[in-house]
Amino acid sequence: MALFSIITTCRNAEDCIEKTIRSVLMQDFRDFEYIIMDGLSEDHTLSIAESFRSDFEKAGIPYRIYSERDHGIYEGMNHAVAHAEGEYVNFMNADDCLLKATTLTEAAASVSKALSAKKDDNPSVFYGGAIAIEFGQPYYYARDLSLIEKRMPFSHQSVFAPRSLLERHPFQERYRIGADYDFLLTAYREGCDFYDLNIMVCKVTLDGLSSLNLLKTFTETVEIQKDHGIEWYSDKKYQRKVRFLVLKQFVMDRFPKWTIRLIRKIQRISRGQNAHPEAD
Repeated sequence: MALFSIITTCRNAEDCIEKTIRSVLMQDFRDFEYIIMDGLSEDHTLSIAESFRSDFEKAGIPYRIYSERDHGIYEGMNHAVAHAEGEYVNFMNADDCLLKATTLTEAAASVSKALSAKKDDNPSVFYGGAIAIEFGQPYYYARDLSLIEKRMPFSHQSVFAPRSLLERHPFQERYRIGADYDFLLTAYREGCDFYDLNIMVCKVTLDGLSSLNLLKTFTETVEIQKDHGIEWYSDKKYQRKVRFLVLKQFVMDRFPKWTIRLIRKIQRISRGQNAHPEAD
């Protein structure tokens, strides 16, 4: 059994999947498998993925490609977990990438150190840092486990979760945006141990559904929290937040790009999210 299963879920990702695959192939670590779970792409995604098969074989990295119908990314992620054999699973989806060639080596060293010091059998969830790219602006994705009951505490692409935990608590497919947050919150409230790897794991692109659909992201986050018995908003505060997000979404959808960049910059400053050097 491999230490890690790196999984890429995708559909019609011919424009971005190659960089994801290359970031996995370049790893100097070998105790992992790589799985691509495709949702019946209609473009050249599968042919691009297949073109790397011999490279993975030469590197001695188990490489498997599946193409199955699903009804959303989280169903695809659940399908992929069913095929996985690694002890810990990382989801590096199309258009995201492992940060450097030594990422998995560094992650494995941190995992080994943490596990050797453990004195219990609680499942251990590991997470690290991420560089987020949004509207062309790179910045450090904030990670703070203490905020997990309020929002997503770190990038899910930086997480290495026990496969056994993912099998016991599969992603809830009724959530279309935040099932990864629901999984982490479930693990946290169940008493799983969380460890910061103290490394930068990945570079992620946030110009996707959850980063652009502000209202849906918020309402689903609140729904997840309520399902876990957590309530932060009175009806009045909730409606005020909804009105604010509707206005913000209108600005982001209709105003010039520089306006959006300014809004995101102000939001990042308020959260203490510093710009990454690539922004210079």
